[in-house]
Amino acid sequence: MSELEQAIEEITYCNGGKFPKEAFRAISANREGALPLLRKAVENAFKGRKKIGEDYQLHLYAIYFLGQFHDQEFFPKLVEFFCLPEKKLDDLIGDAITDGVANILYNTYNGDLELLKQAIRDDSVYEFVRSAMLDVMAQLYMDGDLPGKEFRDFLSRLVYDSREKNYIYNEIGYIICKCHLAEMLPELHLLLDENLMDPINLGEFDSCVDELFYYDSSEEVFCEKNLNAADHLRYWEMFEDDPSEDDDWDDEDEDDLDRMFGEREKSVSQPITSEKVGRNSLCPCGSGKKYKFCCMNKPKGELDMIESPEGRQSCLETYPYMGPDRIEGRVYLDDYFDETSIEIDKILYLGLINRSGLLWEKHTKAEERRTVKYLYLAFQKMAARMEQEHITEIEEYDARYSIHYYLREWMYELIRLSMKYNDDSLVTELEEWVDRYEE
Repeated sequence: MSELEQAIEEITYCNGGKFPKEAFRAISANREGALPLLRKAVENAFKGRKKIGEDYQLHLYAIYFLGQFHDQEFFPKLVEFFCLPEKKLDDLIGDAITDGVANILYNTYNGDLELLKQAIRDDSVYEFVRSAMLDVMAQLYMDGDLPGKEFRDFLSRLVYDSREKNYIYNEIGYIICKCHLAEMLPELHLLLDENLMDPINLGEFDSCVDELFYYDSSEEVFCEKNLNAADHLRYWEMFEDDPSEDDDWDDEDEDDLDRMFGEREKSVSQPITSEKVGRNSLCPCGSGKKYKFCCMNKPKGELDMIESPEGRQSCLETYPYMGPDRIEGRVYLDDYFDETSIEIDKILYLGLINRSGLLWEKHTKAEERRTVKYLYLAFQKMAARMEQEHITEIEEYDARYSIHYYLREWMYELIRLSMKYNDDSLVTELEEWVDRYEE
């Protein structure tokens, strides 16, 4: 019996104990000899447990090896295998559904995009498998191998053809944000508005908008470019820990985490205070002039009447970046919205965004009154714009100008808070305005 045959035999019924690293090494070193045996293992498993036996495990290792070997020829068979009914597939590969399907399909992808699309559109396919296939498409888009318009059109059709809550819609929302598909903000809003997407993943719509325009130091990776079967499987729970493997986690890491969270708690619990600016200090507006020659004697602006510049600046730190230092290929808010829209949106953001701080240290009444002031200021500017541009429907305004917050949503919040604090004249003004535009 050859070394390869021995390795295949060793892992065929291996479902625990020590990880068979020598067998994995032998198989990895013999791609051409291993491929027919691995393919056959998957085909056998496709027929069901009754055909292969309860202890048979070769198919589980085989799908990872086929990914490692970039077996494009077997891609259609793998798609067919992963489209098995949920219960049958779960019985065959278990946690590999969420841990491996996307990476395996990405590494065996043969260019047949329509095959992927067909499986994703099929409601009978397990939702986590469909989501993994979407991740493959997202990675192809990030690689530049899938045109943006084609990808957006496909996602949009999935959203507008939606029927009921399904995990795939969480993944669509995640992909829209992480791929920075700004053109799909309406679809993202619809997913949340129709309760198709769980806000526990990315937050409410305002948080999703921030996420969409935020760039980390590295690109989002949906799929590994070079899958290694051993790296994926050696740490599965069914295998014993190998004391020879270095453990990268130690008590110092835990101490670092405790220190980090302690510092974070201190930072979020600090109240926003405005220090007194001396006459000869630099003006906080950033002009570079002394305070006495700049803003000291200027009348307060409409925003300054609500909150200090320092307080606003702190709140807007999470607002999408639109500064001068731009990187080619990235999307920016002002690429899609005009100056007036952004001005009104920032006012709404100041009033509605969830601010840092510990719950028991928040002053609810003061914060709600501040929110009313911001929202009413935004209302005045929005109403003037609608009047000036002869916009007759709320939906038209939203489609053209709303960014973090849709008009009807924040208007009802303004009315609610005005009622709470018995501002009857303001409630009447707002309700009359709403009635006029909803007739």
